[in-house]
Amino acid sequence: MAETADLVLLVADTAGFATEIFRTNHEEALSKLLKEALFHYKRDPGWFEVTVRGNRFYACQLVTIPLLVFIKKRVPARQLQAAAERTLAQMSVYSDSADPDAWIMINANFLSPLPRPCVNLWQARKLKNWLEKAIFTEPGEYEIPEKKTAPVGVKKAAEAVNENASAVQNKRKKGPDAEKIMERVMLGWRVSEICKEQNCSESYVYKLIKKRKGNSAMDYRWKQWELIAGMYHAEPKMTVEEIEKACGVSRAVIYHAVKKIADRDGKEITPREREKKLTQEDVEAIKNKLSTGVLRKHILDEYNITTDTLIKYIGRRADHRVIPEELKEYAVRLRVQGKTLQQTAAILGVTVATVKRAWSKKKDSPEIKEKRVKYDNRNVLSKRDRDQAVNAVLRDGHTRKQIYTQYGINALTLRRYIREAQRKETELLREKGKDSGQNDDN
Repeated sequence: MAETADLVLLVADTAGFATEIFRTNHEEALSKLLKEALFHYKRDPGWFEVTVRGNRFYACQLVTIPLLVFIKKRVPARQLQAAAERTLAQMSVYSDSADPDAWIMINANFLSPLPRPCVNLWQARKLKNWLEKAIFTEPGEYEIPEKKTAPVGVKKAAEAVNENASAVQNKRKKGPDAEKIMERVMLGWRVSEICKEQNCSESYVYKLIKKRKGNSAMDYRWKQWELIAGMYHAEPKMTVEEIEKACGVSRAVIYHAVKKIADRDGKEITPREREKKLTQEDVEAIKNKLSTGVLRKHILDEYNITTDTLIKYIGRRADHRVIPEELKEYAVRLRVQGKTLQQTAAILGVTVATVKRAWSKKKDSPEIKEKRVKYDNRNVLSKRDRDQAVNAVLRDGHTRKQIYTQYGINALTLRRYIREAQRKETELLREKGKDSGQNDDN
C-alpha cells in the first residue's frame, strides 16, 4: 500500500481477496461499502484501531456471506463484483469448512472527527497477519453499456420478451428470495422469523440450507448448542441473562443446550457450574446474617452462590417462605384429580406459579401418566355424550366448569375431548381444501 487508501476491504483465507478503494476513483463503491460497515458490523469485537505500515485505520468485522452478496448485487465495481462472486462459488463448494473472516478498514483521517474506537490488540494483530498474506486487486469501475437502436421488428420482439420476463419476475417476487433467506440464516435469524418475513414454510428454509451449505437444520441446531454451551462454560463466567440477550433464546433453551452438549461429549456438569444447593442450616445462618445487616453480595461471595439461588431459598423479602415438598406432592395429586391450576392454588394457599412449577416436573413421568389415565377412565362418556359436551362448550357458549360438573368428569378430561374434536375438525377442513384444489385443477 504505497499510497494510503481511504478504505481497504479484506476477505481472509486462500479463497479470499483484498482491495484498496480511493474516493477519487471509486467514490460510489466507497460510499456503499462505508454505509454497509457503519450499519452492519459485528458488535463483537466492534470497531478497533489498527496501524498498518505507519497508517492508522479504523477496522470492523462483517458477516462474510451477506457482505459478499451485497458486493455482488449492490457495489458498482466490476472486478470487485467478480471477486465476490468467485469467493461465493468457492465457499459453496467447500461448505464443510468455516466461512472466512471479512474486515473493512477505513482511514482514520477519512472518518475524523468521529471518536476513536477501542484498542483491540489481538484483533489488530490478526488483521495485520492476513493483510501481509493478501494479494490486492483493483476493484474496477462500473461500465454503463451504450444504447443501440434496433430495427422495428427486432424492437417489438424485444419488448415482448421484456414483458414476459417482467411477468415472470413479478411472479418470483411474490415467492421467497433465496439469497435473502441465506443472508438471514448467516446473520443468525431464527427460522420462524425468516418464514414470517419471506412468507414461506420452514421446510423450504431447511431444504435451502441443505442445498446451499450442505448442512441440515439439525447440524445448525448443534452448532447453536455448541455456541451456547461454550458461552455457559466460558471464563470469566457469563450470567444466564447475558447469554439470553446475546443468543436471543430463553433460559430453558440454554439449559437444554448445555445438557445436550454434555451428553454428547460424555461429560458431567460439575457441581460448581450447577446451581448449588443450600442446607437448612445454611438457610438459617444466612437469615441471621441478613438480619444483622450483612449485605447480600457478601453472602453470595461467602457461599459461592448466584443471586437466583439466594432468592430461591431466602426470597426477595423477609417474609418469604419456602414451599415444602409435601405441599408440592399434594398439588400434583390435585392436578391428577382434574383440578385446574387456579383451583389447586386456591386450595393450597399458594401462587399459580408454584403449582405450575411442581406440576411441570412431574406431569411427564410414567407414574403420573398412568394415574391420569386411570382417573380419567373412572367415568368414561359415550360418543354421544362426549359430542354433546364438546358442542356445549364450543358452540353453545357454556363454561367448561358447568359442563364437566354436569357430566361428572374432571376438567382435564373435558379439555382432552375438546382438543381431540378440534384436531379432527382441522384435519377434515384440510382434506376438503385439498379436494377442492384438485377439482379446480381438473
